[in-house]
Amino acid sequence: MSPADPPLRVAVLGAGPHGTAMAALASARGHDVVIWSPRGGGTRHILGHVVTRGALAGRWPLRVAADLGRAVEGADVLLVCLPARLLPVAVQRIAAALRGDPAILFAPAGGLAAALMAETLAHRGGIPRIAALPVLPLTARRDSDGGVSIRAARPRLWIAGQPGAPAMGRLLGRLFGLEVAALADPLAAGLADPTPLFGAARLLAPPRLEEAPLRLLAALGRERETLAAACRRHVPPLHEMLAGLGDLPEAELGATLEGLSFLTALAGRAEARLPLLSGALALLRAATGEAAQPHPVWAALSPETLARVLA
Repeated sequence: MSPADPPLRVAVLGAGPHGTAMAALASARGHDVVIWSPRGGGTRHILGHVVTRGALAGRWPLRVAADLGRAVEGADVLLVCLPARLLPVAVQRIAAALRGDPAILFAPAGGLAAALMAETLAHRGGIPRIAALPVLPLTARRDSDGGVSIRAARPRLWIAGQPGAPAMGRLLGRLFGLEVAALADPLAAGLADPTPLFGAARLLAPPRLEEAPLRLLAALGRERETLAAACRRHVPPLHEMLAGLGDLPEAELGATLEGLSFLTALAGRAEARLPLLSGALALLRAATGEAAQPHPVWAALSPETLARVLA
């Protein structure tokens, strides 16, 4: 952070391991950070600081907000780090609690969560500062003592702002101190999110074939590129999104299913054929007993907003 840049007041909404890790990174950069958990479970071990180990090791000051209103009060940046299934309700609650004009960053992108927030805030007028990140700066897991192990750190990030909104790459660079590249719009960020591809490759590759996950990932990546081309969007290559991680991240089943449902819904609208991605979704649903259901953010968007975003 440049000496000319004052510390940011950052509200991290979501206290899972990745949200907590990003809160720690922002705090390590000298920003004033508060964290809020929808149910309170993720913050019960945070008593004025958070301990991290691994790629980011230290003890970082971190305040806990008792409720959402106190978390967002006076914030320069809201970092929304919630699972996609919680976002439709969370977006409504955040919009109702907002005062002022903070930048709102969805990390991860949550499909079209940035578009849903823009739709929800449309009555306020003006162009709100809303953006989505397809990848997170750190991969993390919660330790038994409430600390967080940082398994790997990325050397760069990507960001996609709402069309017409001020460029937010510099803000993200201030927040995390990383190189930042811009994507076209929230649809590009949703397409670029590699989580469902990483998860499907981890969960479905034969366990005794060492190279199988990477081969499957490459094949899934080719289908994603086909879909991106059908949507007239550019997505970063998967090898760039894996840079700094060393290996495929651990699979998160819920996020994998949600991400695959987003991609297959988008394929239906774009008339793109994705046999591997749609097959992966069908196999995982069959294995888990998960009923077929639309991506939660996709289902929450109005038809008018969805048509505009996908145009």
